Parts: sequence; C-alpha cells; structure tokens
Amino acid sequence: MTDALEGERTLTMPLGSLDSVRDAVSWSGGNGWTREPGTDILYNETYFDLSAYTRDALTIFPIAASLQDPGRYLSNNPDVPMQVMDIISQVQLDPSDVNTWILANNVPGMLATDVDFTQIIWGQYRTFLGQATFQGAATEFLAANASSFGSGAPSTAERLWIYRFVVVPGSEDTNTLSIPASRVILSALIGEEKELAFLMRQKRSYELAK
Repeated sequence: MTDALEGERTLTMPLGSLDSVRDAVSWSGGNGWTREPGTDILYNETYFDLSAYTRDALTIFPIAASLQDPGRYLSNNPDVPMQVMDIISQVQLDPSDVNTWILANNVPGMLATDVDFTQIIWGQYRTFLGQATFQGAATEFLAANASSFGSGAPSTAERLWIYRFVVVPGSEDTNTLSIPASRVILSALIGEEKELAFLMRQKRSYELAK
C-alpha cells in the first residue's frame, strides 16, 4: 500500500520572464534567471519534486513533455542569433559545460558531453534569428529551426531538473534581451515496478550520477 497516488499525472512548472542587459562581464539575471560570468549564457534552474514517489518506491514513466512560451523574443541587436535550449534532466547540469557544448554545436546527452543519453528525459533546441518586419527599439526574433532530443527514460530520481538556457554568442555591451515567461509540462505514468527492475534502475541512476 502506497501513500502517493499512482496513475497518469501531469506535472507543470512555471518559469519567469527575462529582461536582461549585457555589460562587460555578461548578461544581467533576475526573476529566476542566473548569469554565468564571463560567458554569453543565461539559465533558469528549478525542478519537479518527486520525493513522495521515491519514498513509496514508485517509478515515473514519462509519456510526453512540452514547453509553453507565448510571447516575444526580443533584442536590440538584430545581427546576433539567440540559441535557446529547454531540458528536463535526471541530474543537475553545469551551465559552464553547457555553454561550451552549445558553442561546439552539441547538447547534453550527445557525443562529446559527459551526460548519458538516459539522463536527459526531454530536450528542445531552437535558434532564433532577428527579422526585418517588426523593428523599433528592439527587434523581434523568430525560431529558424527547432529540434528535440532526450531518452524519455523512466526515472526513480527524487528530482527531475528543469532548465532553460539562452546563449547569445557575440553579444556586445548595452545589448538588450527579452524572453517570455514559460511553463514546462510533463505528462507521466506513476507506477510500481517489480522489485528487481526498480533496484536495477536505482543502481543505474547512482552509477551515472557519480
């Protein structure tokens, strides 16, 4: 008998909007966003708390994930692309490493990263380019491409980490950046596995986290 409710569940997490200005060090943070000094990356980090499920030895089986981000992506420098990456991960990620990987045309869970494929539940990568139609004090940026990645693997982790990364390589002092508020949604099935399968999953998670 478990205390946590089993069955299909929808987990949601809101993330704040961002209005940032570039200085000599990096972009300014705030509203849940953190800058990585000396780089052009900003990130928002939070998590789904699954401890109630893990206490009852339950496993979360992801069904589908998505991002809602209604609003406008803006910058006063129309010539510098924005790279936006959203992730649900079984492990915490190092923003400095992520910055290096993105600049090398890579994302967590792919080759040349130290993150295993199964650790990334879901990811979405987009490049935004400035366009000439809506300009003024700032230019609206539109998605030029979008691709998804991740394993969708079941998890027994106590937390699933949620990230939004924005990288604006080549930005300059006084550049501005505006990112809309968003919401990460994860639909999943919560259930009990056979004991051996559950223990092996926990063992694998522990090994990968080391």
